[in-house]
Amino acid sequence: MDARTGLIVLLCLMGFTWAVPVKYADCGSAAGTVTIVDINPCPSQPCQLHKGQSYSVNVTFNSGVESQSSTAVVHGIIGGLPIPFAIPNADGCKSGIQCPIQKQQIYHYETELPVKSDYPSIKVVVQWELRDDNKKDLFCIRFPVQIV
Repeated sequence: MDARTGLIVLLCLMGFTWAVPVKYADCGSAAGTVTIVDINPCPSQPCQLHKGQSYSVNVTFNSGVESQSSTAVVHGIIGGLPIPFAIPNADGCKSGIQCPIQKQQIYHYETELPVKSDYPSIKVVVQWELRDDNKKDLFCIRFPVQIV
């Protein structure tokens, strides 16, 4: 394979891994500001999450406070009711964030979102919070998904 062919193959493969920024609504980010949300793979919106697969969730945010720790809390909003949604690791400091969190610093929260095979096929709004030491939201976002 010559260099040009290798470059074309590499660029095509990179295109398959890029995520489209997810449209989200802020739901009370009292201690920070979200700049971008990505779910990978999610080629179109609302993101279709396939049962039995795992998805990468990446949130870039600017912290407005200092905090020694951070904890993720995830809910699925179904019929207006928040249903707890378990994630493998709720510790934000083990999800791409170097703690302690400093004020006015940009952070990249990265984690996995597993979709269990026994979940119902349903449209749901995901509410994802990352809380500081005082249980205030470093970020709180909502985005629609469809479990298929």
